[in-house]
Amino acid sequence: MNGFRNGLSESFSHTIVLCVAPVPRQVCDNLQALCGSLEGSEVPAALLEGAVLTRESMQAALERHGVERHDPPAGARFDPSLHEAMFTAPLSDGAAPGTVSSVFRPGYTLHGSHILRAAQVGVFVGEAQQQPPPDADAEGEGEAAAAAAA
Repeated sequence: MNGFRNGLSESFSHTIVLCVAPVPRQVCDNLQALCGSLEGSEVPAALLEGAVLTRESMQAALERHGVERHDPPAGARFDPSLHEAMFTAPLSDGAAPGTVSSVFRPGYTLHGSHILRAAQVGVFVGEAQQQPPPDADAEGEGEAAAAAAA
C-alpha cells in the first residue's frame, strides 16, 4: 500500500509541476529581459545586482523541482525535438547549415526528459561553401604558370 501511495504522490507532484511550470518560466524570461535591458544602462548597480540575484533565485527554485533550462550553444545542430525555429539566418563564416545561430528564448525540460518548452532559436540556412583540397592551389598555380609560359 505504501508503494501505491508513494507512486500516487509522485504522480500528483509531477502533474502539479506541469500545470504551474509556465508561470515561473515566464517570470524567468521576464527577469532575463530585465537584466539584459539594465546591463550597460545608467541605473544603480544595486538595481542590476538585485535583478540578477532574483533571476538566479528563481532558476534555482525551478531546478530544485526538476525543471532544467536548455540553452543550446551557437553552432549546435538544430534538433526539432528540442528546438523551435523562430527565424533563419544566412550562413556566416565558419557556420554550417542547419545549426543554431542564436537563442531567442531558452527551453525548459522536466527531469531532463519531458520538454516543457522547446528552445526558440534562429537557424543558419544556405549552402556551405566547399573548401578546395589543399593540393588544388598548388596544381592551379602550376597550370597557370604553364599557360603563361606558352
